[in-house]
Amino acid sequence: MIVALTGMDGNGAVSDLAEDLAMLRVAAGSRVLLVSPNPGAYDPQLYDDLVIDASRRDADAGGASDDDALARAAVIVALVRPAEIEQGHYAAFLARLRQAQEANPRARVLVTVAHGSEPLTPHQTGCLLVFVAQIPGARLADTLELDQRGTYHSHHSELELDSRKTAYVLCAPEVRHLYSEVFRGRAVRAYS
Repeated sequence: MIVALTGMDGNGAVSDLAEDLAMLRVAAGSRVLLVSPNPGAYDPQLYDDLVIDASRRDADAGGASDDDALARAAVIVALVRPAEIEQGHYAAFLARLRQAQEANPRARVLVTVAHGSEPLTPHQTGCLLVFVAQIPGARLADTLELDQRGTYHSHHSELELDSRKTAYVLCAPEVRHLYSEVFRGRAVRAYS
């Protein structure tokens, strides 16, 4: 399966998330190739899954552009930062995602939030939901919960079994939740 991750220009967190998803997939027993934005030659038939960091548009640099990766992916993960969405400067990113859907209408599109130390405000949450609604068929991969102070948090760690919180912890609960969303229907071991 091909999974392509992208974000707004300059979002280095996309590379980190791609590495985490690839690591979790390897831990689940799959042969995985993590494809950088400017890959060398590779044979995709040697791998069970390709996790592609499509965070840069480098077609002019001799590699395939992120648009090519998005057009081939079974799952497109769009990583957004709350401040970027709140500021409303995402028209080019939104157009790129819609173009990928036109080229690849069977791809599942999952939008996820780059979590920081600060919870989301109600305004940021509203902006995020409006952004997701503008992408036909897209889903917000995060589960948001409103606390008593009026801020939103992901609460995947609260949903996990206690045994999974301490055993085989390879990365944050939000990343493990995203992994289960991305590879839904595929063999996913308990520690993923």
